[in-house]
Amino acid sequence: MSRRLIALLILAVTVLTACGRIQSTRPAAAGYRLFIAEGYGPGPQHITVRNSGTGQVERRLLLGTPSPDWSRYYTVTQVTGAAVLTALNPDSGRTLNQTTIPETFELPVLGEGPTAGLSPDGRWIALVSRGPDAAGHTVTEFLVGSSSLSQPLTKIRLNGNFAFDALSNDGQGLYLIETMSDANHYRVRLYDVATRSLVAQPVVDKREVNEPMEGIRGDSIADPTGNQVFTVYVRDSGPFIHALPLLNQPFAWCVDLPSKATKDLETQFRWSLAIGQQGGAVYAVNSELGMVAEMTRGNPPAIARTKPVALNRDGNLLAGLVTDAEAKGPRIGGAALSADGRTLFAIAQSGVLAIDTATLQVRVRILDGESVDSLRLSADGKWLYAAGAADSKLWQLDPATGTVRGQVKGVTQPWALLWAEPMH
Repeated sequence: MSRRLIALLILAVTVLTACGRIQSTRPAAAGYRLFIAEGYGPGPQHITVRNSGTGQVERRLLLGTPSPDWSRYYTVTQVTGAAVLTALNPDSGRTLNQTTIPETFELPVLGEGPTAGLSPDGRWIALVSRGPDAAGHTVTEFLVGSSSLSQPLTKIRLNGNFAFDALSNDGQGLYLIETMSDANHYRVRLYDVATRSLVAQPVVDKREVNEPMEGIRGDSIADPTGNQVFTVYVRDSGPFIHALPLLNQPFAWCVDLPSKATKDLETQFRWSLAIGQQGGAVYAVNSELGMVAEMTRGNPPAIARTKPVALNRDGNLLAGLVTDAEAKGPRIGGAALSADGRTLFAIAQSGVLAIDTATLQVRVRILDGESVDSLRLSADGKWLYAAGAADSKLWQLDPATGTVRGQVKGVTQPWALLWAEPMH
C-alpha cells in the first residue's frame, strides 16, 4: 500500500472518528466539587479542587491520603529535623489537627490506592519509614493510631522490607506485604498491634497453604462494610484477585482472573475493580483483554461469570493499527458501578462502556473516539465523571442514560479522578 493511500486512509478514518466524538463545549452542571490529580512533571504533586460548573480552582492540596468518605485529608510536610502529619477538611482546607512525627515517615503512595494507609472506615491510620540499620540491613517502621490524631501513634519496628497492605477497622490488625530475598515472591503478614507482635504464620489461602505468593500489586477496593479488601495482583502465570478478610486472622483467598496474555504484565495491569455502595458482587474489567468478570463474595469467593466485551466498534479501520502506549500500570478509577448496581462503567480502548450487570453485555458506548483515563461516580450517584489527560478533557455524564451533560472547563491533563461530591 502506498504512503499516499495510507495517508488518505488515516485522514478518512480521522474524519469519521471525529464525527463520533463529543464536540459540545456546554459547561457541566454546577453544584459539585471535584478532586482531581492533574498534570505531570517534576516538583511537588498536588490535587486540584474544582467547581464543576465553572471549572474554577478552589484550592490545591498537597498529594496526600483522603478518608474513604473524604471528610478528612492527610498530608505530611517536612520541617527542620521532623515532619508534621496534618488532618484537614478537604472541602474548606481548614486544619483539623496536627502532630509531629519523625522526618522519615510518610503516607503510603497513591499508586497503592487513594486511601492506602487508612482502615476502610477511616478511623485508623498507618505511616511507613524504611531504611538500613547500622549493619546495612533493611528495617521498616510503622506509626499506627487513631486518625483523629488526638493520641500518640504507636511505633512498630520490623527487620526486613515491608509495605502497607491493609488495616482492620478496630485498628489492631495491620496487614503487610513482606518482600522476600527472591524479588518475584512476597508474603502477606499480619501484625497484631495490641500485642506488638508479628503473627508467625503468613496470611495464606486455606486451599494452597504451601504455595508461595508472587505478583505485583494492581487495583484495590474495600467492600462497604470494611470487612474485606480485594486487590489485583499480576504475575507471569496470570492475574488474580487477593480477597483479604480483615478479621485479624492469617487467611485469605486467591481467585484467578481470566487471561489471554499471561506474560504481558502491562495488559494484566489493565484490570480494574468495582463494587456497589451496598456491597454485593465484585466486578473486574480489563480494557486491553476485552473481558469482564463477576466475582461472588462467598466463602470462598469465586468467579461466577466471565464474558468478552468488544472494545472497538465493528468496522473500525484503525483497530489493530493503534496501540495504547501509555499502559504502564493500574488505573485509578478504571471502572465504576452505578448507584443502583445495574450498570458497570469501564474505560475501553476508546471512550467508556456501559455494561449491563444482569447480562454482562455492553448496553451503550459513551464518548466513542475519545481517550479516557479515569472514571468516578459522584458520591450521590447522580453524575459520572470521565477524564482524559491526552486532550485535557473532563466530561460530566448522566449514568442513567449515558448522555453527556457537559464539560468541566480549565482542566490540565487530568489523569485521575479521586472524588466528586455535592457542594453543601
